[in-house]
Amino acid sequence: MKIALFASRFFPHIGGVEEVVRQMAHQERLHNEMPLILTNRWPKDLPAEEIFEGIPLRRYNFRVPERTWKQIGGTILYGPSTLKNVCREVQEFGAEMLHVHCVSSNAYYAMKVRKRLRLPLVVTLHSELTMDAGQLFQRSEFARSVMRSILKEADAITAVSQRTLDDAEEFYKTPFGNRASVIYNGIDSAEFEGGDAYPHPRPYMLGIGRLVPQKGFDVLLNAYAEANLTSHDLILAGEGEERTALEELAQKLKIGERVHFLGRADRAKTLALFRGCNFLVLPSRADEGLPMVVMESLAAGKPVAASRAGGVPEAVIDGVTGLLVPKEDTAALANAIRRLAEDRPLRDRLAAGAAARAQSFQWTEIAKQYADVYRAVADVHTGRGK
Repeated sequence: MKIALFASRFFPHIGGVEEVVRQMAHQERLHNEMPLILTNRWPKDLPAEEIFEGIPLRRYNFRVPERTWKQIGGTILYGPSTLKNVCREVQEFGAEMLHVHCVSSNAYYAMKVRKRLRLPLVVTLHSELTMDAGQLFQRSEFARSVMRSILKEADAITAVSQRTLDDAEEFYKTPFGNRASVIYNGIDSAEFEGGDAYPHPRPYMLGIGRLVPQKGFDVLLNAYAEANLTSHDLILAGEGEERTALEELAQKLKIGERVHFLGRADRAKTLALFRGCNFLVLPSRADEGLPMVVMESLAAGKPVAASRAGGVPEAVIDGVTGLLVPKEDTAALANAIRRLAEDRPLRDRLAAGAAARAQSFQWTEIAKQYADVYRAVADVHTGRGK
């Protein structure tokens, strides 16, 4: 079955949605048909089309009629031609199904393509209702209307955690019934084997992600300072609007010499950082669906100290694969990272638990679950499932 994947964002951007779509596309390529990835063209100097890791990638200016007259006018002037080109691309590709990952302007166009080409539609939710960096669904009625529409129209709804699915049902005000299921983010443990570790001269704990308020890296810096560790440095990898403020906070807390800001980490550096760290710290203050960094920590066989946020407890088992603490509880997080840093037997036991837990989330199994959804939707669409 040929799938057109409509991603809210994709590489060169780095994040959970991007990595899930990348891995899913490779699974489709290996076990089914070559997929097509369609995503927003932002910034506009990115190429309109390219082959990414052997997979066709197309970028479009997915303009939507919201907020400003410029946006509304741009959608009126250019939206019809964009839709025409997307429909032609999808048709020429021979797509048999549309799959939206993370609802944004991509979903607005996917629904129009669905209507024009009469193709079945699957949507996967990535906690966008609670975790969007710009609080899109809190400030935009248009975004909320797109979400309501796609939840109504989708032949199948999947979510990356039960918490994400519950949040969507609460937003929609109506149970989804048998249209909905939870399919966790997948991992490939083999990616973390055999390569080089990041060459840092001292043992380190890792924080990785976008440097934005909801990720809670300020909580981590305060907890690291409170833990007063001499055995471990803290490496923070990622970029974002909070970087300058976080660097200033590290200096204010007098931990600047032990906190290392690496900036953007590509895939190779991310893998190396996980191989080299002793444990991951995830201090989220917002309800993430199922953060890819948590899944990658499991795949790397590394324990995690994490806030009990969103779908995190569905992957991290407290005392078995990591340590969970309340959101924004600096003292509790400080205690957790102190325990992981100073108690080697505990760290080794949790590492073994993480590696074992990772087997439940391998991409080969996750891909089968998506394939089952596709088959069920296709059967209903063709009348075989009635």
